[in-house]
Amino acid sequence: MSIDIEVLGEAYTILKQYIPVKDRQEAADNLMSVMVDMLNDVDLAHFSGTDGILTKAFKEYVNDDDNESIEDENEY
Repeated sequence: MSIDIEVLGEAYTILKQYIPVKDRQEAADNLMSVMVDMLNDVDLAHFSGTDGILTKAFKEYVNDDDNESIEDENEY
């Protein structure tokens, strides 16, 4: 099954209206943690461009992933 990124972005935009503003970043962070396992890097980057909240969640994911790689290299 393939996920259409445009449809996913539209669904996210609709649903975020029902999430209190103070909880939106946490919701986006949790959604991003699920999407990293379902989307390739190109689609994930495209999806993260849906809005600023998802962009921030994506950047945090990328930074965390880079930091884990550095830590793994330092163990050797």
